[in-house]
Amino acid sequence: MTAYVMPQNDSVRHQIRDVLVPLVAMFLASRLVLLVLASMTLQLSGAHGANSSLAPMLCRWDCEWYLGIAQHGYSTYEPGLAYGHAPGETTFGFYPLYPLIVRFFTPLMGGDVLHAGILVSNLCFLAALFYVYLYVRELGLNRSVGLLTACMLCVFPQSIVFSAPLSESIFLLLMAAAMYHFRREQYLVAGIAAALLTAVRPNGILFIVFAGVLLVQQHGLRAVLAPWRMPEKFVPIVLAPLGMFLFLTYCYVATGDAFAHESTESIGWGWAFVPPWENLLEQLHSGSVLALCAAISISVALCSLLLLQYGMYAEFAFCIASILLIWCGQGVVSLFRYWMILFPIWIAVARSVAVRPMGATLLCALLGMISGVIACAWALGSIIAL
Repeated sequence: MTAYVMPQNDSVRHQIRDVLVPLVAMFLASRLVLLVLASMTLQLSGAHGANSSLAPMLCRWDCEWYLGIAQHGYSTYEPGLAYGHAPGETTFGFYPLYPLIVRFFTPLMGGDVLHAGILVSNLCFLAALFYVYLYVRELGLNRSVGLLTACMLCVFPQSIVFSAPLSESIFLLLMAAAMYHFRREQYLVAGIAAALLTAVRPNGILFIVFAGVLLVQQHGLRAVLAPWRMPEKFVPIVLAPLGMFLFLTYCYVATGDAFAHESTESIGWGWAFVPPWENLLEQLHSGSVLALCAAISISVALCSLLLLQYGMYAEFAFCIASILLIWCGQGVVSLFRYWMILFPIWIAVARSVAVRPMGATLLCALLGMISGVIACAWALGSIIAL
């Protein structure tokens, strides 16, 4: 008996129906609900004029810094001084790739840099959902786990940030792309994605942790210690720091300080290295929102242990390195924004609950309700939405 082979056109239609349509639907539905909630909050708060419109509402926290770079480039000017803030805050505290892309899209939006930033973030988030789904399938997991992971990212608390003019969306996209292509042994593409990743945020360099552990897992430590035997596999590791190095070079040329980013983070924003155990204990005993931040971060770390259960050692190494890096920063000031981009953890969580449809539904509903509350807090500029 001859096996039936699905015609190419039918295969494409099948992929569109079973993958593309659900992902786009989740993206659109989640964005619509969050924006409607935020808009209603603005109306009920009595906001008027420009303060009551959605686009300015999406521009919170670091948004103005990114848009300022997109419009005017980098500067050593310290705008916070005019408002009584601490000296040292400059645009060099932010990496360049996201504002560069926003600058490219600005003419397409009639010169409106804010709407260009919103467009870039939403396009990157939608593309990131596809890459995360592809990554799930590359791990050998089924369609249900892939769609559930994408759903969790859409409804994760504070996922409104993926539609805001901030760098979370493009960081998630490039991280998923770099890890996906590395697993598929498409090393040049993975290296380019990793280089772009380190031009978005310095912690993108932790991709090297993932790549190194995966190579050891696949080929053994002895083979990794002899890179000349398989040089193509090390291309992404070599290329990954390129984005960071280019920014350091620009900082040196512009200011004479190659580490201008670290300088402004330390002096302007007060970032300082603190041993993670000291940092967490201090936060847990703070009696403020930092205690809740610390508790949530510990919960995320516990969820990451699922990666070990499923043999995802490279993903675990990347995620735990990211968590430790954040714990080492004095004062974890975000409830959810730091954690939602660690998509391998949410793949493991989705894998755990996907076999229980009722449990998966309840989990997404709970996350969605918290996300709705955070969207309202975001609209009001509340500190819990930071």
